[in-house]
This record gives sequence, C-alpha cells and structure tokens, in this order.
Amino acid sequence: MSTHRGHMTLPVEAGQEAVVADLFKRWQADALRDSDGTSMPDALAHGDHDVYSIMCLVRADQDFANAHPEYLHRKYLMSSPVTAHEQQLSILPLDGYSKDKYELDETSDPQTWWEVRDRTAGCIVPPSHWHYDSQTQQVHLIQTTPYHEYTVSFLARQIWDSVSMYNALTNDWQGPRIKSVDPYHPQVRAHLKNYFAHWLKTHPDTTVVRFTTFAYLFVIDSGESNQDIYRDWTGYGETVSPQALKDFEKQFGYALTPEDFVDAGYYNGTYKVPSQRYKDWMTFVQNVVVDVASELCEMAHAAGKRTAMFQGDHWIGTEPFLPCYEKIGIDINIGAVEDGVALRRLTDSPGKHVREARFYPYFFPDVFKPGNDPVAESMRNWVKIRRAMLRMPLDRIGYGGYLSLANQFPEFIDHVTQISSEFEQYLTKTQRTQSHQHRGKVAILNAWGQARAWLQQQAREQRFFVPPRPDVMELVGSNPLECLSGLPFEIQFISFEDILTNGIDDDIKVIINMGEANTAWSGAENWNNPQVLSCIRQFVAQGGGLLGIGDPSAWQANGRYYQLGDVLGVEKEIALTMGRVASPIKIDREHELSQYVTNEVTFDGLSYVYAHNQDTRVLASNGQHVALAASEYGNGRSIYASCMSFNMETSRLLEHILIWLMSQEETKTPYLSNNPHIDVAYYPHTQQLALVNASPLSQTTTFQDHNNHHHEINLKGYEWRWESMDTSI
Repeated sequence: MSTHRGHMTLPVEAGQEAVVADLFKRWQADALRDSDGTSMPDALAHGDHDVYSIMCLVRADQDFANAHPEYLHRKYLMSSPVTAHEQQLSILPLDGYSKDKYELDETSDPQTWWEVRDRTAGCIVPPSHWHYDSQTQQVHLIQTTPYHEYTVSFLARQIWDSVSMYNALTNDWQGPRIKSVDPYHPQVRAHLKNYFAHWLKTHPDTTVVRFTTFAYLFVIDSGESNQDIYRDWTGYGETVSPQALKDFEKQFGYALTPEDFVDAGYYNGTYKVPSQRYKDWMTFVQNVVVDVASELCEMAHAAGKRTAMFQGDHWIGTEPFLPCYEKIGIDINIGAVEDGVALRRLTDSPGKHVREARFYPYFFPDVFKPGNDPVAESMRNWVKIRRAMLRMPLDRIGYGGYLSLANQFPEFIDHVTQISSEFEQYLTKTQRTQSHQHRGKVAILNAWGQARAWLQQQAREQRFFVPPRPDVMELVGSNPLECLSGLPFEIQFISFEDILTNGIDDDIKVIINMGEANTAWSGAENWNNPQVLSCIRQFVAQGGGLLGIGDPSAWQANGRYYQLGDVLGVEKEIALTMGRVASPIKIDREHELSQYVTNEVTFDGLSYVYAHNQDTRVLASNGQHVALAASEYGNGRSIYASCMSFNMETSRLLEHILIWLMSQEETKTPYLSNNPHIDVAYYPHTQQLALVNASPLSQTTTFQDHNNHHHEINLKGYEWRWESMDTSI
C-alpha cells in the first residue's frame, strides 16, 4: 500500500486486513478510517497513507458522563396536550416519550425553568396554579378551565445519546448506552480539552482527526417505544441548559422562555419561518460552538495533525455556510452524499477546505443483507451525484461501515471500482476547476437564505411514504433543487432579509421562489411586507425573471393568495374566489418552451391554480388545474410551475425555463445538450469536455461549442466520456 496515492478514504475493520489491502489498490485509496463500531488494526496503522480517526469528544469519556448527570445534554420537550374535565388536572410530562432516552431534569427547579400553558386560551398558567410532585413525576394543576387543553413544557436530560440509540436498535450494537455531555459548561470544556490532549498523544499514527463533530446533535425526539417521533437535521433544540439561558439573557438583553423552544409543539422546525428570538439563540449557540471547535482544531494542528468535520450527527453550530465557520480552522469537510443536492451542499460551501464526499450506501446490515441490491441503490445515487460534480469541483470520495458486509457482494466491489476509476478521470481531466456556466446568476429566495443553502424543501408526501421512512429528513432527489444541482448556472441563496437590507444584486437574472405555503421555503408571512413585493415587482418589470414553483408568494392578504399573482399571472383557489367564473384552459402549443414539455415531464396532483390574467399562457395543465404557465411583466418574464419532480426531462425543461426567463432563448448557448439524458460540461482551464449519459440505454446528443462548431456524440448506457477540445471530436 505504501507506494500508492489515490483519492478515496477506505473504512477498515479488524479481521479484514487482506480485504483492505486488496481494495486499497482496486479502489485507489490513499487513506484509511475507522467507523463507529470499528477500530484501526495495528497492522494497517502504519504506511504512506493517511489515517483518519473518529473523534466525538462529547461522548468519548463515559466515566465522566456517568459521574456528572448534571452536565448531560438537555432540551425542552412539550407534553402531549391533556384536556381538563374539572377544575384540576394532573399531567405526566414524559408520557409518550422514551424512558430509555429521557429523564426529567429535576435538579433545575421546575417552578423556574418549566412552563404550563392553557393551549385553548393561548396563555401561561401562573406558577402558583401548579406544582411538580417528584415522587409521582406529575404536574398538578388547580383552577383549570374545564374542556381546555393544557401542556407542560419541561427540561429533560438525555440519558441515551441518539446515535448510540440508533445503532443499538438498527444495527444491533451491544454494550452500554452512551451519554453525551454539554461542552457549554466550563468544567466540561476543561475536562474534554484534557481528554483530547491525552488522546492526541496516544494516537501518534493518526494524521487526520475526523470530528463527528463538536457539541450538539441535530434534533431527534424518541417516543414511548423508542421510535423516532420528530427529526430536524438543522434544529437547535438539543442545545439548552439553564446556565446558557442565563448567559443569553445577559448578552442579548432579554430572556427566552420554554415556549421559544417547544413552539406549541412545532419546535422551530426548519420548515418554519424562524422567529427573531430563535435566530438570536442560534447565533448565541454558533458563537459558543465555533469557539469550542476552534480550540480543538488548534490542539490537533499543534500535534501535527489535520482536522476533518463530518457534516452530520453533532454538527449543530458548525454549518459550513455560516460566516463564522471559517474561524474554526477545519482542513477537510466531509459530507454524506446520496444525491446531487447533498453533493452541492458540500461543494458549494465557502472556504479553502478539501471537500470529501462520503457515499451511500453505508456498509451497514440494513442494506448489505441477503436479498438486497446495494449496486442498484448506489447507481441511483451516482447518476445524480456525477451530474452535480460536473458543475462544482469535488476533491475526494469515501465510504464508511463494515467491509466484511460489503465484501459479501462482489458485484458491489466491482461497481465501486468503476466509480473510483471514473472519479480518477474526473480529477485528472478537470484539475479541480469549475466548468463553463450559462450567463446569468440564479437566486433562490426563502426565509433562510445562505444559512440553509442546498437544503431540500420538506414536503408533505414524506409523512405518507409506504413504508414510512423516519430516517429521511428531506425528500431525497425529488424536487427542483435536484434538477438544478446538475445545471450549469451560478446559484445563490438569498433571504427576504437580504432583499430588505441590500435589495437585489445586479448580477441576479432570475429569482426562484418555491415550496409549500406557510413554510420557510415559500416564505409565509414575509410576503406580507410591501417592500419585498415592490422590490421583486420592480426587478421583474425592469427585465428580470421570476420562477414560482408550488406555492410561490403564498399569503392570504389584500384580496390575494399569491401576493405576486400579478407577476406570475396565476392565482390559487382556496375557496374565497369561487364566485369568479372559470374560463376554459387553452394550452399554448406555440410557446418557445412548449417543445420541452414532454410526456416524461409530469405534474402530479391538482394545483387548484387558475390563470389570473388574460395574457397568461398556459403550457401544461391537469384538467382545469394550471400546471405550467408563462407571463410577461413589463420588460421581464415569469413562469409558474405546480411542481418539478426530478427526472432528466424535467431538468432539461428547467434549464430552458431559466434561459427563457433571462431572455436568452435566441442566443446561441454553447454546450447545451439537445438530449435530456446527456449532460455536457466544458472545462476552460483544461480544455476538456465531459459527456455523461444518465440513462442505461445508448443515447445521442448534438450541441455546439464556444466556437459555434456543431458536434454529434453517441454514448453507451451510463457512459462518462472525456474529449479534448483542441482535437477533432
């Protein structure tokens, strides 16, 4: 292994040394890593390769965690609503929650830190009207109003770390239940630094410390049967402690309440427009975590080791799109990548980090078991990932889990060998440079902006999956972001606050607003701001483009549901405009974009959207429900689409929609494939051309280059071909 250099991080496992040696060469690895539940064999710890070692410091020292329950991670939970039938009521706060995972934090005075609410009246119950009985673990209320609902918002300690719990229940891990400690407390922080200093000394072969990650896990709430009942991959609910709340009040000048965290049971989900109080808490936590993380990175660097951060698990407060992230000093960002959106979330993050994708499927028994086909799952992912790789450079790839499981599927071993070979070509041909982009920047407008760049719209369909998928935070690969991830446009994420503060940048040519009504993605109450509406109307009227998908600008006010319905040319029926006579829909087959609305482009479901203006041109419909419509507005243009589920035909339609919205449909666009199944990317720095077939069938495409020369290329199923543009194609 010592003479080989590569681009992959390979997981190791005791007893699999021969497999590691074989795959190290076949998969072109240059680094070895341990995974949760595995350790680095001594025989593999030495050599001319990097050794990645996992470090999750907050759960590393279980003796300390067990000895100090007062420092365990805490959070606010809300009890299930209980209806009073008399003027007194008793509530068990933990009823419905996992008793294996949570215990009531009785050391933090309930009368000070808990809160009881009358949910029917929407008011706080005075502390004098309730008390907590530690013997029965009940909250007893007096002077209740019969037939009103009441809840208790309470502090709970986590006595079983969510990751440890997941691995025990899903992967049958044995051993003690792991706990995590909160590094906010100075005593904990000092202990963890000492522990880490000792760890660095006792791991001389480690060249890369792979933090998984620093302080707080994303939100996973567990029910009575230890099942997931709530998830938020970017939620800050696991970051609470009384001391932190006190310090927050000193710093920001006001006190947060339990309601600021439980949020009537919505828990500040990422799908919600964040309140200013919640954003202040996020800023407070981010500053703390960045401070902790930067200290640990300095210690690792001083020990001669590089640092890596895995964008998962305990990553709250260290999201790479945050401005403060650069202060940490991370050398390698590692992202779990299962599609193009996840890839772009990794590759588009700012900074000079090495960007390493950890591919799925993970080598765990939920996938690598008799009867399963891990190759099929991997290929579905790879088709999406490599589209996005063409648009933003990726540095490294890797896997995790148990090699003993993956090695039972020889066809999967061969499949990854092919992936690694294609990635080697990619690095050689691109030299990690960016490919040619179409002219004009595209901005995606939502309530989060850059802070939540390349996060998927969470859709209602997720709840109704069969079978249920509680592990899926976003609808993977099924929305417009997946289509957009593989298109050659410069993408920027902006918030409503950005528009109010800075207006709309001159280099932005198209604004996209998409998502379901009442969500952070569509914008909800932000559309009730006249300044936002005026600014976007002016942008379009002066030549800009607006693309609305789903429920763009949705907010019921002032006689409209779509507040930019005048620009989009459509309105949605929510049973308030039933008196307006419906006109028959006539599909415009002559519009420039109609040729791209093929049978493969599907608009599932009924939109309840109708044309609002006489000159709105309907390009597709489900019966009388508008599915796709185009409008002119001043010197600009708009498009409404009811949905854009990902496939290659829909992605091509989106590409031409953006070109049309920029009024460039008459301009010759180089490297624009006429076959939706083939992506074409040109790299000016290396003068290399990439052509990728996303279909299992042979496909042919024609396109023109930057010199207006026309080319016709045929590719085999899934083929990825490279051509030099300084020679004849």
